[in-house]
Formats: sequence, structure tokens, C-alpha cells
Amino acid sequence: MKTLSTLFFRLLIIALLVGFTGCDKDDDVDSSNNLSTSELLIGTWTVSDFDLSITVGNQSFIDYLIEEEGLTPSEAADLNALFEAFLGSELTGTLTINSDKTYVSNFGEESTSGTWSLSADEKTLTLVEEGETIIITIDSVSSNTLKATISESSPEDIDEDPQTPDVIITIDIMLTLTK
Repeated sequence: MKTLSTLFFRLLIIALLVGFTGCDKDDDVDSSNNLSTSELLIGTWTVSDFDLSITVGNQSFIDYLIEEEGLTPSEAADLNALFEAFLGSELTGTLTINSDKTYVSNFGEESTSGTWSLSADEKTLTLVEEGETIIITIDSVSSNTLKATISESSPEDIDEDPQTPDVIITIDIMLTLTK
């Protein structure tokens, strides 16, 4: 069970890093207003929905908990639901994207600020705050809806055995934000 609590703690840390900077932008042009993606991104966005996917190595989080940690399917589903509920509470808040290429995010109980940039193809939004970089894939954007994905991967020594290889834990958060 120590391994399970260690895994949960590490997933929690990854989620916090991703959740505190839950920002989104899109590169499509809003045809009704003929605005560029950068122009469409300007404003204050609120998370209205999110979907979460966690993989441990090549297994879903639930399959990992059942097969590697020995939890019952019900216990694994409960732990997954608990994790999703926690992350949902951390994704409650706003992201303000300013025209001067700065942003302010207020998620959970934390406020952060930094600078943002948009890739040349307008498909990737990059947020930088005190040297930490968050990459966000823009799925779509309009004058009032932004859909984006944040993906975070981290090698973890789940079994705390230096002789075994680390396992890659990946968290994908698909966000829908509204103005």
C-alpha cells in the first residue's frame, strides 16, 4: 500500500503542476468576426468542463491499480474518481489572457502569472511562469469557447527500486473553457 500512496502522491504533484496553469488557446479564425487566434484568446476564460486520462506505462490508471497494485475494480474506480474530483477542484477558476502577451491564472487556491506565446501554426500555446513552461495544444477556439489539451509526462520510480526502470506516467487533460 506504500507504493500505492507514493504513486497517488506523485500523480497529485503532476496534476497540481498542470492544474494551476490550466490555460487554453486556439489557432482557428472565428469566421463571424474575422479575428485571429491571438485576438480570440484575449479575455478571461473559465473552465466549464474537463476530461482526464491517466496512463501508467502502457496501462490505464484503473488497469494499473487492478493489475499491479491488487485493487478490486471497485476500489480502483473509487480511487480514480477521487483523483478526478481533486483535479476538478484545482481546475476551478479563471485564466486571463492579455493582449500584451501576459496571462494571469487563478485556479484552486493559487494565482500565477507569466507570459504567453502562440506557435506560428497557431496550434500551440506556450505559457511561461518563472522558468516553468506549460505547453497547451489548441483544439479549437471561437469568440466564447476554447477547447485545449494539456499533456504532462513524467518518469517515476513507482516501486522505489533503483534496479528496475522508471515508468512513464502521463496525464492528459482535455479542457473546455468559456468567456
